[in-house]
Amino acid sequence: MHKELTDPFADFAEIYELTHGDKNDDLPLYLEYAQKCGSPIFEVGCGTGRVTIALARAGQQVFGIDLSPEMLKIAQQKISKEPQEVQERIELTQMDMSDIDVPGRKFPLFLMPYGEFAHVLEREQQQATLKRIFQHLKPGGRLIIGMSNWDARETRISFRGTQIARLGHSMPLQYEGVFYDEKHQQKIVRYMARGYDPSVQTAIHVYVHEILDKEGKLIAKKTNILPIRYVFRYEMELLLEKAGFTIEEIFGYYDKSEFKYDSRRMIFVARKN
Repeated sequence: MHKELTDPFADFAEIYELTHGDKNDDLPLYLEYAQKCGSPIFEVGCGTGRVTIALARAGQQVFGIDLSPEMLKIAQQKISKEPQEVQERIELTQMDMSDIDVPGRKFPLFLMPYGEFAHVLEREQQQATLKRIFQHLKPGGRLIIGMSNWDARETRISFRGTQIARLGHSMPLQYEGVFYDEKHQQKIVRYMARGYDPSVQTAIHVYVHEILDKEGKLIAKKTNILPIRYVFRYEMELLLEKAGFTIEEIFGYYDKSEFKYDSRRMIFVARKN
């Protein structure tokens, strides 16, 4: 059922950059660990290059991968506008995180900054991803995984016998807000629907964007359906430990606050001994 969405960001990359490109509250944490661990840094799911560029500007060498060619295209466009010395610190390539293979190279730090692990939908893929990262880490190196502290009270749905696309269109939408695209002089109105099947620990997030011109006329409407794997604290601990990692820290937010019942994020810092 999941194979129909090999690249869920194929038609979503530009809007993702518009709505997430300026996020920066997590950067101090990643810059701190980059300074502590050193280069080169391997960023898993580098997307449109938000974290990648910040690391390179700080003097770090970054090797970034993403499954989506459209996300990488935007990242390369942004990188091309940076000073030459920043551009030279960045290497990007398209790669599946569950099949990481960089022969002859080891890294002191791996980052999954913003929920990338939630896009790994099957247990075998999760284990393969962590195994590959462990193999490419230097002894004493660290892996940092940031993800949401999932709210399991979402509307219950069932995936059984139902195509993801049809399921996504059948859920009620809620208004999420308005974004302004200054480059194209457009207004983008977002609606979203969520549903969760606890029997397979997977949610469907449906994004509907109405794109309006500067006079307010509807010129396009995009629907993007993302399957998301919910991973909980002790499950993540077990996955990391099974892959050979020792867990150093679990934060509830990028400010290193304690992980609690109402924390917005789960941030795992794991070490290869």
